Amino acid sequence: MSNIIEDRIKVSKLIFDVLLEKSSVLEALKNFPKDSVDASVNTCFHILVHYESDADIRKKDILYKEVQEDFLIETAQTLSKGNPLPANIIAEYKEFYGSDLFYKKPTSENLLKRLLKSINL
Repeated sequence: MSNIIEDRIKVSKLIFDVLLEKSSVLEALKNFPKDSVDASVNTCFHILVHYESDADIRKKDILYKEVQEDFLIETAQTLSKGNPLPANIIAEYKEFYGSDLFYKKPTSENLLKRLLKSINL
């Protein structure tokens, strides 16, 4: 199991790298702690996916871009101190996505879950 504080700090660095254009969102997502049990870390995965999906909107709407980037900065600053995200943010993203976008470990149980998810019976 990973260290929650270390995972939060790592994720904050990944978010800052995206904002500073040192890294793409895809690269940041590839480097996320996959075995984290921390809701803040898992929520940030979804936050970055959402950020990436809104790239076209940010190009057209400067206010939206500023608000979204300010939110990412605040998120990264919170995690950089080892602190959790506020419960309302975690709840909002958990409710929005419903489940993780990746499986934590490649176990036979997780592979079975993945197969069952993609099969219509």
